[in-house]
Amino acid sequence: MDERKSDAERVTDAIEDVGVDRLTDAIVDAWERAGLDTGTPTWPDDEPLFRVRPPVSDEDAGLDALAAVLDTTPRRPETAFCYLDRGRRADLVGPGRVELEALSGHADVTVDADHTAGTVPFTPQTFDALATLFDELSYLVVRDADDVAIAEWRAETLRFALPESGLETVKNSLDAATADRIERAE
Repeated sequence: MDERKSDAERVTDAIEDVGVDRLTDAIVDAWERAGLDTGTPTWPDDEPLFRVRPPVSDEDAGLDALAAVLDTTPRRPETAFCYLDRGRRADLVGPGRVELEALSGHADVTVDADHTAGTVPFTPQTFDALATLFDELSYLVVRDADDVAIAEWRAETLRFALPESGLETVKNSLDAATADRIERAE
């Protein structure tokens, strides 16, 4: 392994070796071969795990659920590992381009022609960027300062850890159709 390469460059090399550009098992395998964090979350032992698959008919439901969890958790989000199906293409203009540039400004983020991947500090600006690009988000894991997951977005499903006492707050923040879909995860 070339120690002079950044994590982002090693991720790009590993992904190119596999020949895929979407978050699949092959990409996770490539990240592991490169010795990098795969984004796979470690969940807290003292909080139950929940999941919700928001209705497809409500385009904002996934983002709303993520925001409700992040507003309710007693833990402070520190980092976000994300994989977007959006790269630095010439046809990307406007707010999406601005937010992609904001994410790509971080050393651990790689932006290729058709995807963006890496870890960024979780700030209000990071949330705004991810919210703008949410339709392009294939994978996201938000972690606290101890590197323990708070929330994970994958395959249009949000998994999250939260004290039982916070679940009602999350449900009350969501529309009824989304709130009714929240269930315990294993």
